[in-house]
Amino acid sequence: MKRPLHQITTHRTLWSRIGYRVLIALTVMLTSPSVVAQTADEHASHHPGGGGAAPAMPAAASGTDMPATQPMGGSGTDPMAAMMKQMMSPSAGSAGPGGMGGTAAPSGCCGPMGAKPFYPSLMQWPALTDEARRAVRAEALKRLGSGTEVLTAEQSRLHHALASNDFVAAGDAIKGAREGLAQADSGVSALKGLEEGKAPREIALTWFKNQNGIGGAEQMTTDSGLSWWHIIGMVLLAAALLAALLLRQARLRRIASLVERLMPGSPTAQTAIGAPAAPTAMAQPAVLAGMPQLSAETNAPPPAQRPWKGVLRIKAIFDETPNVKTFRLMEANGGPIPFTFLPGQYATITSEIDGQKVRRSYTISSSPTQRDYIELTIKREQYGLESRHLHDHADTGDLLEISAPAGRFFFTGKEADGIVLIAGGVGITPMMSVLRSLTDRSYEHDIFLLYGVNTPEDLIFRDECDHLARRHPKLHVAYTVAKAEGTDWQGQVGYMTADFIAASVPDIAKRRVHLCGPPPMMAAVKEALAQLQVPSDQVKTEEFAPLKGGPVMEAEPSEPVATPAFTADQAVPIPSAHATITFSKSGKAGPLAPDQSVLEAAEAIGVAIDYDCRAGTCGRCKVPLRQGQATMEVEDALAADEKAAGIILACQAKSTGDLVVEA
Repeated sequence: MKRPLHQITTHRTLWSRIGYRVLIALTVMLTSPSVVAQTADEHASHHPGGGGAAPAMPAAASGTDMPATQPMGGSGTDPMAAMMKQMMSPSAGSAGPGGMGGTAAPSGCCGPMGAKPFYPSLMQWPALTDEARRAVRAEALKRLGSGTEVLTAEQSRLHHALASNDFVAAGDAIKGAREGLAQADSGVSALKGLEEGKAPREIALTWFKNQNGIGGAEQMTTDSGLSWWHIIGMVLLAAALLAALLLRQARLRRIASLVERLMPGSPTAQTAIGAPAAPTAMAQPAVLAGMPQLSAETNAPPPAQRPWKGVLRIKAIFDETPNVKTFRLMEANGGPIPFTFLPGQYATITSEIDGQKVRRSYTISSSPTQRDYIELTIKREQYGLESRHLHDHADTGDLLEISAPAGRFFFTGKEADGIVLIAGGVGITPMMSVLRSLTDRSYEHDIFLLYGVNTPEDLIFRDECDHLARRHPKLHVAYTVAKAEGTDWQGQVGYMTADFIAASVPDIAKRRVHLCGPPPMMAAVKEALAQLQVPSDQVKTEEFAPLKGGPVMEAEPSEPVATPAFTADQAVPIPSAHATITFSKSGKAGPLAPDQSVLEAAEAIGVAIDYDCRAGTCGRCKVPLRQGQATMEVEDALAADEKAAGIILACQAKSTGDLVVEA
């Protein structure tokens, strides 16, 4: 059945209108960009009669404030600019405050001014009063009506333009429809804001942000007016700043701790080497932070302190004599030595040799004024594990595990006005540290060095001592050798006798004496000093003695041998003995010879007792004696209360009877 022609035409027209409306809506939605700068014709529309072509404004009687929608020569006005133009455009016939009425506009700088635009008018109303509500509602309804009329008119224009294939006119119709849509949208936004009870200013801001894709105030800000992004950013920055401050504080504490460990200046210490002495007493320099000093009145040894521990690198090795080498040690990664020491103190080397951990102590022979390195001068002993290992296997670049400093046999120049240094063999090493330190600082008092060895070939540092004596008039050096046959030696031959000492040092009875060497030599010198009426409290000694119970040499040397305990580090076999020593903690027991120390007996049966100096001065080998009686040649490291409590020094304690030691 065929339909009448007019019905077919009606249906086609209906579907065409629906399609055009959908096309207009999609075009408006897809072509809405961001805000653009104001064009010249927009500026002219705000100043009617100002010389620019402004869009025609409808008469007040028309009931609309829509500007002319005819295209302006096909200019490509941006869609967002069109919407902003509609919101910013004045409404004809507006009255009331802010231009929402029909009052005549005053004359402006460019001619008569038009009515105030809708957006600025809303911004002038800070609160939603009844008057503001009425004015905004009237203006919003007016804009909604005029916008709807424009949309209808432009839809018709678009239909006719498309029917006649006039695409320029179609584009102008779409632009006009976009302006009408923007005006209607501004009216709807204003009415919606009134329904929600918003102030006119908030209505205008909300519409403006929506058109520009800016989140609303309720999404972007908190009650304080700051956005969540601002708050989160500030919290993160504050956390980063706090972390940086904490790291800096931790670093400063670490630096302070290192400085306290490495530099003198603790509350218990008085002055560093070279610092001014206190006016009331002679000041003793501090070794490490917290290490007490020798008393100026009693010269009592300070309690043992924990030294620095770490690794140093061998940077150079010097041959002093055929069996003596000097090892120069520096900080492994560069920089100064990470500890300070006093002239005469020693360092302890820990090595693993043939699967056995060996620890031996050697005097530092370099001067404390030299901060880039320390030097250890070591004699190769026939049965010395560590000394043989260093002489035979150590090379430049090797790392050594070091613990330093320790020892109380030192002289800084503050303890007395002048010093007499008497050394035998390798006992020159602490004296050389003192000698170098005093001459480095141009010590103003007399320095006497008396040095005895077996042969001229055994003189260590002879060239340097002679050189220093030529440079420093206050330094006096005298040598004596026990045997000079077959050499060109022109100096003193013999032992360190009272006559030799008196001839070398005038007024010896008034001077402070430091003595270091092998036991026979030291015993003879002590007797000679007593003959010369040197008070015993003016004589400070450090005894170098070999371990007891070691392997027996096939032939005893015919001349005195300077063999320090620091390098006599041979393994100790179990000697024959009638006494027994029991170690309660380890549950081990073994023989104890009369001339064997508790430490040597412990090493012979595998009982570990910590130690450093093996000379009775460091205090590292303190152990409680539970049963029996023991004697000690040196007990400087023990306080009176420790002696009363039965504490002994394992390296010094000996006994002819049975002992029970807690170790």
